[in-house]
Amino acid sequence: MCLACLLNRAYIESRFVTEDEDLVFKAVGEALKVLSDKYFTKGINAHIATEMHRRVYRVLGVEDPYKKVKETANKIAMECLPTIKAFVENQDDVFRASAIASIIANTFDYGVMGHEVEEDFLTFFLKEFRRGLRIDDLNEIKELCKGKVVYLTDNCGEIVIDKLFMNEIKKICERLTVVVRGKPIISDATLEDALAVGIDKIADEILTNGEGAIGIIEEELPHETLERLENSDLIIAKGMANYESLSEGRFSPIAFLLKAKCEPVAMDVGVNVGDMVAMLRNRSHHP
Repeated sequence: MCLACLLNRAYIESRFVTEDEDLVFKAVGEALKVLSDKYFTKGINAHIATEMHRRVYRVLGVEDPYKKVKETANKIAMECLPTIKAFVENQDDVFRASAIASIIANTFDYGVMGHEVEEDFLTFFLKEFRRGLRIDDLNEIKELCKGKVVYLTDNCGEIVIDKLFMNEIKKICERLTVVVRGKPIISDATLEDALAVGIDKIADEILTNGEGAIGIIEEELPHETLERLENSDLIIAKGMANYESLSEGRFSPIAFLLKAKCEPVAMDVGVNVGDMVAMLRNRSHHP
């Protein structure tokens, strides 16, 4: 567990909403309590982070400290979308190009210490596209997309570019279920965010992960969401929190699409910080 990163998040989100030094002190102190309680349990980082953020939000008395950040991320991505869409559609393999575009957009993350969201996203996008993927299972992933697909979203901004990949999946799948956070937490997309950027015009249905956990906490999932996960032909899991939540879990097969933005996740995946992966894990390969 990366304590420094989580504490940094608690401090930053406190500063987003208040200049009251005592309140910031109290919020960060609450975060420290959670982390000191959980540090030696070696639990799933995303689940510990979820509990920490919920406690900090309660102390701050704010439902969504990242609201303005999320709106800005979606605005930047929507402005870039026409150019990225034209670029993707001009590639020989549009499915592959749209998948890579959605992974590049995983850089819209405002909570990882040492990771900065690029101001000139289009220039960054073209540079990253040329770099390509460190792990590339997209051919196998495309085959599995012909069935029932559950798409677990991650950040605002990112979800805008995800639309390009969702469109390509929708052309070949039986059913596309998109899952967003059930309540605001960090810069992750909620139902409100998904509707604002038009995900409802692509997906067959939009469901939530229940209480708005970072990633997936199975006990909090609504019945319908759990049923979709259990009976999918493929789960597409965007971002590091979904990887942390599901990489050792029972659901399968899962395509993890992410940019490794910190050392612990990069080491676990087996890549370097900054690398992009589209990694398929089946139960038979990863018990």
